Amino acid sequence: MQIKKEEVREAILTTAEKEFLEKGFNNASLRKIVKNAGTTIGNFYNYYESKEALFVALVEKEYNGFIHLINGHHAIKKPEINEADKNDIGLIRTIINHYLEDFVKVLSDRFILLIECSEGTPYEDTKQLIIRLLEEHFIEHIQEHNANYSNKEMGEILAKQFLEGFTDILRKYKKTEIRQKLITELIVFYSFGVMALTQ
Repeated sequence: MQIKKEEVREAILTTAEKEFLEKGFNNASLRKIVKNAGTTIGNFYNYYESKEALFVALVEKEYNGFIHLINGHHAIKKPEINEADKNDIGLIRTIINHYLEDFVKVLSDRFILLIECSEGTPYEDTKQLIIRLLEEHFIEHIQEHNANYSNKEMGEILAKQFLEGFTDILRKYKKTEIRQKLITELIVFYSFGVMALTQ
């Protein structure tokens, strides 16, 4: 029985990420992934059952992390902010930046795989799922301040724009500190922009 080597597993993951990003799951070549990883098809199956299992190994952490961020943000213990400070953009920016620290550290290009390259995998509906969750999130926050707000179509528009901005940041900027700064600014922009809809 062949002993699994961590460096071989990492090589497979690295070359697979590149291939999936370039071609998407359906068009990616398992033979090319294996060749570029310096191993064989036979040895590949000692690590992963299939091309789909390989894709899942790449994106599962990002998927769970993002869903947790959206669904779990209400459970985060927030500092007390008095009414006068609610419009203090600098303070809000600092708070958001603090909450994003751990999340952004583990966020990688693999999130782009989920959103743009997952057709043909169990994650192919992830983009629509995240848009729906974000849509509900935006409308929920608007209605916290204006229970009579009825233009719910705006939720979908905001959600799609936010997700596009988010993935664009990941696509273009690779340094963690730059990603964190830009994602913080994106959230601040949408947070204060959404508040204008409550008037």
